[in-house]
Amino acid sequence: MKTKSRTQQALDLVTGGLTAYAAAEQVGITEQAVYAAKRRLEKAKEEGKEQCPCCGQVVRDGFEINRDVLKS
Repeated sequence: MKTKSRTQQALDLVTGGLTAYAAAEQVGITEQAVYAAKRRLEKAKEEGKEQCPCCGQVVRDGFEINRDVLKS
């Protein structure tokens, strides 16, 4: 199983209640990277783009999720 990126890990921590600063420090990235990722995710949601159920990344245009390989 692929490990989530540090940015995705930080976003999970923010969702869990940590501040962007604390989450960034915990996973070893900048606070700005966390805020930028949050903005991209919010914009994608506004545009109705799909998120990968495994890693939470936005599925880019032209790509599809193969639901046959996902755990039920």
